[in-house]
Amino acid sequence: MSAGDPRDHEADAPAAPDREDRHGASESHVPEDRGDSDGSPVLADSQPDARDGSPGGGDAPRARRGLSAADLDRLRDPPLQTAELPGVGGAIRQRPEDFRVREVPAYDPDGRPGAHVLLVLTKRGVGSEDAVAEVARQLGVPRAEVGLAGLKDKDAVTEQWISLPAAAAARLGQFVHSDMSLGPAYPHGNKLRRGHLRGNQFTIVVRDLAVDPDEALARCRAKVERLRALGGLDNLYGEQRFGSDNLARGLAALARARRRGRADFLLSAGQSALFNLYLLERRARGLMREVLRGDILKKAATGGLFECTDPATDKARLDAGELLVTGPMFGSKMRAPGLDTPSGALEAEILARAEIDLTTLQGLGHTLEGTRRPLQVAPFAVEMELARDDFGPGVSLSFELPSGSYATALLRELQRPI
Repeated sequence: MSAGDPRDHEADAPAAPDREDRHGASESHVPEDRGDSDGSPVLADSQPDARDGSPGGGDAPRARRGLSAADLDRLRDPPLQTAELPGVGGAIRQRPEDFRVREVPAYDPDGRPGAHVLLVLTKRGVGSEDAVAEVARQLGVPRAEVGLAGLKDKDAVTEQWISLPAAAAARLGQFVHSDMSLGPAYPHGNKLRRGHLRGNQFTIVVRDLAVDPDEALARCRAKVERLRALGGLDNLYGEQRFGSDNLARGLAALARARRRGRADFLLSAGQSALFNLYLLERRARGLMREVLRGDILKKAATGGLFECTDPATDKARLDAGELLVTGPMFGSKMRAPGLDTPSGALEAEILARAEIDLTTLQGLGHTLEGTRRPLQVAPFAVEMELARDDFGPGVSLSFELPSGSYATALLRELQRPI
């Protein structure tokens, strides 16, 4: 299975709202989705459908152009950061054990007895929702009372934290499943919520390599060194975020700024597409490692957000690893740069190109509050070795990513071009 398969892992939503540094309000986060669609395609170059302005919808139809074909193509197949270096080709997920994910929790169990317990659910070849439903069934717990920090892959071996009502702890020994197991229970005062997660640790084996394994290992090392020299891995949303056709449909849903049924998945896909476009535009203009006046910056150590008023000083802090430049996840409550700043002008340009009005997005309220997302994953360690087992040659990669970042973004860089 290739790195672009829709089932590839997406790390989960951020653990908690970013804390402000120089201002009081905090940002809210939009949970990750699985790229679901809600019906027939709606292209960015098409007119709205009958529900949103075509005959029978109650309003006169209005043609809209949306993003150009070139922008859409760039979003569907983003340029590589390391395109000048050859990749290793190959495939992932030849077996579940070739894709291992272990959650890094946002906090340890607090030890408060009587309310809930936290424990690790280990599963192989089972989706998170199916796994949690089976745990609830066997332990006699309503599904709604089982908490989890994020969804994890089906075609993988994963370890994720879940919470259960404290009374269920006495029945853990009754749980039996050929592809799942439950770890020890630790008292905790609160139910685990989506997004309460610091990051994910991965061990992924790439097999069916296009070159000799030793050459593949050398190519991977060269690619990672190049990413470090560029300041880190660009924090693009992976294509599995958009499903097969939700990229253009999500942008169109944002332009209409309406929610119907599962349309919130489309809105989130459109929001992610705009972030990717903003990131790629900064990259194309040589601004990934520059600080613009008005940029919303994030403190690496504390998560505090503030608006840049002194680019030279903050550029030095960026180079020292103290700060991260963030990009827009547009929404009703997103912290935005001043419109009279270079950063604000760039964000306004991205919205204008997509024919999306920021004031229209305000009407979405809690449906799409918006947030800020770092443009890059700071330089990180990737341990590499040749896979030594009976399932064919390969390269084993071990690394950690913060929540909300995509393992397949790194794999795409390492595997391509062949």
